[in-house]
Amino acid sequence: MKRVYGMLLIMAIAACSGKEEKTLGEIEVLEKPGFSKVITEDILLVDVRTAKEYEAGFIPGAVNVDFKQKDFEKRMSYFDRETPIALYCSKGGRSSKAAKKLHKMGFSKVYDLKGGYNQWVLTE
Repeated sequence: MKRVYGMLLIMAIAACSGKEEKTLGEIEVLEKPGFSKVITEDILLVDVRTAKEYEAGFIPGAVNVDFKQKDFEKRMSYFDRETPIALYCSKGGRSSKAAKKLHKMGFSKVYDLKGGYNQWVLTE
């Protein structure tokens, strides 16, 4: 029983540590500097906002797959699950949900931009 409480304490301390980046299984939530480093030619960059939001501005190289559309999972299923994926939305909520969904679909590595596109443009 003490072992269980010890593990719970360690998990609670880790959750409250205030680290810049955190890992959720194979999902990494990254601040802009870390996200900038992972968006290379070898990664799929996906903007999960609406088409209207995407047209107003996006990170160069991003493809738009709207998380709110009914065919989101179907459209994402065409991509190679072994290719790392970097996601972003406006503020981080939709991309967080999309990251969890993609992880459940079997995508091996998913990165999520903390604060979304708004944070990306604010810190330029």
